[in-house]
Parts: sequence; structure tokens; C-alpha cells
Amino acid sequence: SQSPALLSDYANHVRLKLYDGTQTTADSDLVAESTQWTTDHKLLGTAYIYVRLKHSVDLFSQGLPNVSAVVRGNKVYNPANAQTEWSTNPALCLHDYLTNSVYGMGESSSSVNFAQFVSAAATCDETVQILNDSGNPVTQKRYEANGVLNTAVSRKSNIENLLTAMGGKLVFSGGEYFITPAKYVAPTVTIDESMLVGPIQVQTKQTHRSVFNGVKGMFLDADNNYIMSDYPSIASSTYAGTDGDPIYLDMILPFTTNQVAAQRMAKMALLQSRQQTTVVLPCNLAAIKFKTGDNIMVTNAKMGWSSKIFQVTSWTITPNNNG
Repeated sequence: SQSPALLSDYANHVRLKLYDGTQTTADSDLVAESTQWTTDHKLLGTAYIYVRLKHSVDLFSQGLPNVSAVVRGNKVYNPANAQTEWSTNPALCLHDYLTNSVYGMGESSSSVNFAQFVSAAATCDETVQILNDSGNPVTQKRYEANGVLNTAVSRKSNIENLLTAMGGKLVFSGGEYFITPAKYVAPTVTIDESMLVGPIQVQTKQTHRSVFNGVKGMFLDADNNYIMSDYPSIASSTYAGTDGDPIYLDMILPFTTNQVAAQRMAKMALLQSRQQTTVVLPCNLAAIKFKTGDNIMVTNAKMGWSSKIFQVTSWTITPNNNG
């Protein structure tokens, strides 16, 4: 078999020039050798790679090679140290996307609830223990975001993709954005009969269409040159027996690069889906302080509930027309 070509073999056949976005002039070689590129093509504030290849049957026997790079993205603000730095923390990346006026939402920093932002970033940086390939315990950060935000797609899609990295929610309430990664927060407020202004509506089982007993999908596999690959599925034979058939949710994780983290996200989605009891609580204005994503307790003698925990999934204000 023929040994791989040495790096020196490509010296006269490959030109590779890297720019990190701080450049102030156009690439002189590209200007000189292309009629489509001028001195005005500076790509200010944009990182790019200029690659020029000279054909060689020996070096490029398979044809034009694919050129790719592993890069570190935009620096983001970190409230923990008040520095703007590179980070894989999804809460920091989402805050940057919300406030960046070049490629993001262009929101004011004051429109993001700061206390919740700090808490969300700290949650993402927490460590969890996993087992490596040798079966030995190691740690990894709870949530990391490694992927690409595409300005060709909607801002909503970019935000939803970022949120998959932390199983989280972005809630707009009271004129502020609340960044909330997946983490259980014990409720401190109880709704009882004194807050109710009407009958409770309870649904104990979801429709078959919205129920699943397994989760599968793809993630951006760092061990496979960051190619979208299948992560090991998560399934419950107990839930499948209850449902009568295996039913899978196809969950894509475009910002998760570790298969153990991907399985952890899948397990959370599966367990959350099995919390099937939903309740509609018509409350007085004392409940206006709640927002989507909050955990609350409900105490109701008729239902036999004592501090039963629910999560707020939505709320609306309905005018009272009874005078």
C-alpha cells in the first residue's frame, strides 16, 4: 500500500490562509488572482478561510477534497467574571444571540432577566459524573453548546436549536426574557381553594398521538469528525407495555457533541413526557406572578391533593364578565 503523503508534499499544491475576523484589508493573493475579488472585499468582522488548490493526480486522486475546520465561535459575555470570552455554555451563547445586533435579535441586555441569566449559566457549568469507555467515573459539564447558528434560517429556529443543548426554555414574561435550563427547582408557592375562582379541569392521560415510550435521534458526534450521527436510543419496556406499542420521539440535538450527554437529554425528555396529568386552574390575580416553566404546588381537598407539584406550561388572562 502507498504511504500517506507528507505535509511537505502539498507545499506547492495547497495555499491555506486563515482570517479570524480582525483583518482590516482584503487578502492580497485573492485580489491579485481573482477577477471577482477586489480590495473592497475585506470581510470585516468575519472569519474565513482562503483555500487554493493546484491539481495533482497523485495528491488528489479522489478528486476535489472537502475542506472543513473545527473552530471556536464568537466570544460571549460571562457574568461570573464580567469577561467576554469563548465559552460552550449554552446560557451564555443564548444571551449573546438575544443581544447581538449583527446576527442575533438585537435585544437590550436589560431585557434579559439578569438574576435568572446568572443562575442559568451556573446550572450549565455544573458537573455531572459519567463513565468513560473504560468504565471509569469521569465528569463533564451538565450542558454544553457546540454547533452553528445559521443566519439563513429563522431566529426562532436558531433559538430552539440552542435550547436543545440544555433541554431548556426561553420565556418572555413581564417585559423580560428568562433563560431556563432543564433543572428541577423545588416550588415554594402553593395554590389552594382561596386562590380559585372557578372549577378545576383535570386531564389524567394524554392522547396517544402525544405519548411516546422511547427517544431516538441524531447528534453532532465529536468522535466522528462532527458528523450528525445516531445516538443510542432510550426506551422503556414498561412504558411500551402500558402503551401497547413502541412509540419513539425523534429528537435531533444539533448542539450536543457527546453521546452520553445526548442520552441524558433523551432520558429527560422521556421521563417528562410520562407526567401526563394536566390541570387548568382558574385563579384570581394572585396567580399573575407565575410564568411558564415555574413549578408550583396545588392543594385541593376535593381532588385529594396536598402540595402536589405541577409545572406551569402556559397561562392566559380571561376577563371576568360577571360584573
